[in-house]
Amino acid sequence: MSKPTKLDTKQHIHQLLDNYDNFLFDCDGVIWLDEVLIPGVLDTINFLQAQGKRVAFISNNSSKSRQEYVEKFDKLGFKNITIDIIYPTCYAAALTVKEELQIPAGSKVWVLGDHGIEEELRQQGYIPVGGSDPALDTEFDLDHQLLQVDPHVKAVVVGSTKKFNYMRIATTLQYLLHQNKSLPFIGTNIDRSYPGHGGLVLPAGGSVVNYMEYTANREFINVGKPSPLLLDTVLKHQGFERDRTVMVGDTLYTDIKFGNDGKLGGGNGGSLLVLSGGTKHHDLEELHTLDQSMVPSFIMDSIGELVHFIDN
Repeated sequence: MSKPTKLDTKQHIHQLLDNYDNFLFDCDGVIWLDEVLIPGVLDTINFLQAQGKRVAFISNNSSKSRQEYVEKFDKLGFKNITIDIIYPTCYAAALTVKEELQIPAGSKVWVLGDHGIEEELRQQGYIPVGGSDPALDTEFDLDHQLLQVDPHVKAVVVGSTKKFNYMRIATTLQYLLHQNKSLPFIGTNIDRSYPGHGGLVLPAGGSVVNYMEYTANREFINVGKPSPLLLDTVLKHQGFERDRTVMVGDTLYTDIKFGNDGKLGGGNGGSLLVLSGGTKHHDLEELHTLDQSMVPSFIMDSIGELVHFIDN
């Protein structure tokens, strides 16, 4: 098994900059922790862009739309982050409905998830149902009209939500079982948890998706990392050369696997693990037990340190 390179010198950073033109960043645990910017990250992104490097942001968090991400970046002090370089999985789900499944515009799509999924579906010409409907916040009622399947629904999207209750589980299950499980089942990600501010570990969208997968006893289309479909979409949209691109993330089974399986970076490797989020120093002791697809090419304590090494 190849051993990751710890990037902790000025020479290491210059080699990184020589080998890569394009940087793909996860957000939670890499750029920020909830609403708190990770120290040094703003300077690092500004430095990379000033050096002519191109960046894109790929988040398995489906709760916020691309526009909401733009607003969050702006609030945290970023000034050159535009909607066209942001790929949350709510957007990936909507693109899958449109481009891969080719479901006609104007169709209804049942949503178990937050506003981000609904907004991105609308942007692609679909009618989201379920989702943030206040009727789903009520106590479970066997006679509730939402338990009756709407025949105009053509797909189901399941993702992150903090309003996961029995009413939403039961209504979504009706669609996942409808007509011998024939409606496409799209899951936004497989993340079990994500890092919150102050050391909290919080349930992520994958916990919701996998709950419904188990309950309906059927597989889903994963549109989040490490899906090769998502990576191919990003590389195509951005015009990034695969061999000159690296993925920066904090989760081994999504971010790092995404870069490795996607053969980013060519012979130089294509995955950079940061320890500012879900993966910690003590987790590195288990790297030798993992499949090679989850072993990073490089490791840094935080991507916010990059400028520090350049300046010193």
